[in-house]
Amino acid sequence: MNDQLLLAGLGVAVVAAGAMGFLWFRAARALKGCEARAEKLAGEVESARTLDETTGAFNYPFFVKAANVQIKLARRHRWPVTLMVVDIDQLEKINLRYSFRMGDAVLKHLTEAIRSVVRSSDVLGRFGGSGVFVLLPECDIDNIPVVYERIQEKIKADPLTHNGKRIDYRRSAGAVTMYGIHIHLNNMLGLAEDALNVAKERKEELVIFDKEGTEIQWK
Repeated sequence: MNDQLLLAGLGVAVVAAGAMGFLWFRAARALKGCEARAEKLAGEVESARTLDETTGAFNYPFFVKAANVQIKLARRHRWPVTLMVVDIDQLEKINLRYSFRMGDAVLKHLTEAIRSVVRSSDVLGRFGGSGVFVLLPECDIDNIPVVYERIQEKIKADPLTHNGKRIDYRRSAGAVTMYGIHIHLNNMLGLAEDALNVAKERKEELVIFDKEGTEIQWK
C-alpha cells in the first residue's frame, strides 16, 4: 500500500513538473514575443523621432546632428565636405494637377534616387517642403557635377510612373564645398540655398559656390 502511494505521489509529481515546465515554456515564449514587440515599437518611435515620414531621409534636427558628426571628422582629417541641395521645381503644380499624395511620391522618388547613388557615409535630410539635403564628406568641387549627373541618370533610367504614365519633374540644385577647419554647417546651409536660388532664377540644373560664396564655373 505504501509503495502504491509512493508511486502515485511520484506520478503526480512528474505530471506537476511537466505542467510547470510547459507553463514556463509558454511564459518564456510570451515574454520573448513581448520583448520583440517592445523592441520593434522602440525602433518605430526612434525612426519617428529621426526620419522624415514622406521621404525616409533624416528630419532637419537629426540631419544637423548627423552632419556635424561628419564635419568634425572632416576638420580633424582636413577633408573637403560638400553640401548639395536638390529641390523639385514647382512641386505645388504637381500637387494641384494630381494630388498631394503624388507630390509626396515625387519627393520620395527623388530621395530614393539620391540614396541609390551616394555612399552610406553621406547624409540625407529633408529640405523645406520640396527638396533634399545631401552632405558629402570627402567630396570636392570637381566631383559635385559627377554626383549630380548620377542622380539625373538614375531618375531617367528609373522614372516615376502613375497608372502606367510617366511622371516627369524638373529639379534644380545648389552646392557648396568647404575644406578642413573652414567647414561650418550654418555657413554651408546658407550658401547652398543661395546657390539653389541662383539655379532656379536662371533655370539651370546646378550652381556651385565656394566657401566665399563665389560661383564656380563647372561646365
